[in-house]
Amino acid sequence: MPDFLNRPYLLPILGIVVTVLIVCALVQIPTLAKDRLAENLAEAGFRNARIGMVTIRPSAIIAEDIKLDEYGFDEIKALSADVNWFAFLTSGTIKGLTIQGVKLGRDSDNIGSGARQLVGTLLNLPDYRITLSGLILDITTDFGEIRLQADAQVNADDNAAERDIKARVTADQYQLGFDSSWQGVLKKDGQLDLTSTVEGGRLNAGPLRVSRFNGWVGASVAEGKYEWQSQLEAGSASFMDVPLQNVTLVNEYKDNAANGILRSGISGMPDVLFAGDFSRIDDEALFTAILSGKNLGNFLDYIEEATGRKKTIRDELVEAGEFQLVTTFEAEKRFVGGPLPFSVNLTTSGTKSIDGNFLFYPDTLDLRGSLETNDKMAQAMQDYFKIPPENMRQNFIRLDGDARRFFYMGKQQPAAEEPEDLIGQ
Repeated sequence: MPDFLNRPYLLPILGIVVTVLIVCALVQIPTLAKDRLAENLAEAGFRNARIGMVTIRPSAIIAEDIKLDEYGFDEIKALSADVNWFAFLTSGTIKGLTIQGVKLGRDSDNIGSGARQLVGTLLNLPDYRITLSGLILDITTDFGEIRLQADAQVNADDNAAERDIKARVTADQYQLGFDSSWQGVLKKDGQLDLTSTVEGGRLNAGPLRVSRFNGWVGASVAEGKYEWQSQLEAGSASFMDVPLQNVTLVNEYKDNAANGILRSGISGMPDVLFAGDFSRIDDEALFTAILSGKNLGNFLDYIEEATGRKKTIRDELVEAGEFQLVTTFEAEKRFVGGPLPFSVNLTTSGTKSIDGNFLFYPDTLDLRGSLETNDKMAQAMQDYFKIPPENMRQNFIRLDGDARRFFYMGKQQPAAEEPEDLIGQ
């Protein structure tokens, strides 16, 4: 036995020193653990994260009330890390992570940058198991707030060179509803491959209604290049209450460019087709919608029959023959947060009959603008849409009203409740 231990008065002093060291460690460990967690969150892209209460366990650390942004809008309810304390405090090493109750908010205008941040975070996931439950992502759009919910798990136990990813993403609200299952592989060399099946989808976005859609989505990252592809199909839908059938939507995104096409038929009119094409490179976007058919008069007769409303269809419209209505989004004329500017023109039997511009307000579905046409078509339009004289200036027609009333396809209502026409309220 060492000689100094034979001195009885030293044992109480040694006991006090050990006790003080233990107490100091217990006091400092939560602070050190909080700092380590903050570093891990910063590496994941949340540099303004603030951690509320921290609780330590023999082999775990639990953090609660975590604010992810400087304003406290994005948050994590609880985070539990499985740790070896020595490895965690010295190097931040974690064996497993369970995250519960994540809330994130994004605007549709910057969702692209958020998606790139998410991909960047995925590509830098550490080599431990991650379980995520109760993620809520609120996205503000022109048609209201969209809420997505997700659960996910990343497992790296089977193969050190890759990590398996499984997730479920759902939405259940008026604007958007669907159920999707995701699976994929993340490799050490930075390659990411994800595939998903989408079922039971429904959409209510302004004038567009889709009762049920299904499809698939694929996403990949290789050598820093991003790619996203999707195809969704629906047996039936409606646009401005016009019934559609055999709807197909194909979308592709690569790096800074995106393309999308929409194809659909009109229920009950096999010769009428609706097509929409979207493309974007960097911040420049183009969108064109085309409604075409072999006989404008037959198309108007169909609308008359479907609505049951009494319309005057003059010979100029009945005899117009083959038609094509083209609407083009004019991105360069839009200011941030403002209405959507479009140009529109109608060609009948190879001759331009109508040319104009309008603003579309997504929140109220209103239109504001004007059309230019010829003498005969102006009179035919005035009779068909019941345009009051004050909305007519020679061959110019002023647009002012609810876009849904342009093709109102519901059951015929009593005269006192019948929606007013698009033009001339």
